[in-house]
Amino acid sequence: MELMHTILADLTQVLIWVLESIGILIIGYSSIVVFIRYCRLRFQEPDSELKLQLAQGMTLGLEFLLAGEILKTIVARDIYELIAVGGLVIIRSLITLLLHWEIKNDTYKR
Repeated sequence: MELMHTILADLTQVLIWVLESIGILIIGYSSIVVFIRYCRLRFQEPDSELKLQLAQGMTLGLEFLLAGEILKTIVARDIYELIAVGGLVIIRSLITLLLHWEIKNDTYKR
């Protein structure tokens, strides 16, 4: 039983790393793409499409980061780690909720 617990903990750590890496890559990629498009359009009026694209990229990246945080609750060893992970989950959930709200409001304005 101990071996199975160790294998599950190791597999969970790998999944956490993969999910968090994907989230970071998505946020970085969308930020770079939006920045490049912004630089090309700097002499024109700012496009709200850029803001929407950045918000969507950040939201998707945060969803992956949130999935990694939720998996961290599986391997939390004591109550202090669980409280820290819970706090991060709450903060990332609120940020994601605000980004969804911004995307929804920006889409309805069009």
